[in-house]
Amino acid sequence: MRAIRLTIPIACAVLAGNCFAAEADALFEKSVRPLLESKCFDCHSARSDEVKGNLRLDSLEGILKGGNNGPAIVAGDVENSFLLRAIRYQEADFQMPPSGRLPDSDVSAVESWVKALEQKSKRKK
Repeated sequence: MRAIRLTIPIACAVLAGNCFAAEADALFEKSVRPLLESKCFDCHSARSDEVKGNLRLDSLEGILKGGNNGPAIVAGDVENSFLLRAIRYQEADFQMPPSGRLPDSDVSAVESWVKALEQKSKRKK
């Protein structure tokens, strides 16, 4: 009976980690990727003639690697993620997209994704 009690918390932790990873992936595919594709890919993807700021936003690897200003996001850290500061218009020289501010709901979706990524990255460790 004791072995069963010890494995239940471990099983719950594993399942929760999978849920957070799935949540991050679902948020990215449902909300973040379409937003980046419609608002950012013209300047920050393989389809752009010149990748601005050496920042590719068309893959998670590119987002994490970042560009001239370092990583675009820091998993779990919405305040220190450069991409979020740029789309919130908190960076005077990097207000993105330059055509105008995103709706708050779009910014919130990116914030939620960055928060969910923290749990996903903890899961990998």
